[in-house]
Amino acid sequence: MIKESLEKAVERLQAGDASAFDYIYDNTYKVVFFVVHNIVRNKETAEDIVHDTYITALKHLDTYASNNLLAWLTTIAKRQALNSYNRGKRERVTDFQAEGDAFGSTSMPDDETIGLIETAERVLSPDEFQIVVMCAVAGYRRREVSKMLDMPISTVSYRYSSALDKLKRILNGEENEKYRKEN
Repeated sequence: MIKESLEKAVERLQAGDASAFDYIYDNTYKVVFFVVHNIVRNKETAEDIVHDTYITALKHLDTYASNNLLAWLTTIAKRQALNSYNRGKRERVTDFQAEGDAFGSTSMPDDETIGLIETAERVLSPDEFQIVVMCAVAGYRRREVSKMLDMPISTVSYRYSSALDKLKRILNGEENEKYRKEN
């Protein structure tokens, strides 16, 4: 249902209805932000890239021919994030904990959530990871995810449940030995 409503919003936007952009933005921002943040690992940079993504999408809206707006937006976002990441490799890396006084800060934010996401990305299959991100991070219902990914809802539910079980076992230490031996 969300996929169809996004496609209708694109049609309205192409026809000149600027209010359709608000609907598109509200229903795609979380996923686009997560995709970008997962690459650049910096909230402020990710927010800038997400905004650039929507500007790029609006500029190229006339070339949009896909039937999956979310996939189109995340592709644009990934490319822009990777470009930013590659540019960032050439920049000086600073340890803010060690040099915090020079930058007006002596404490770092808690990155526990980012650590969980990195763990999930490392131990889950790409399909499981995508489903977990869409359901748990972006807040989509499994029914909506099944339509967006063109999968039966039973498959999405099974993969989501098995991925969560796998993550619980990893986080409880039950499979840490097994995972270390495999890597």
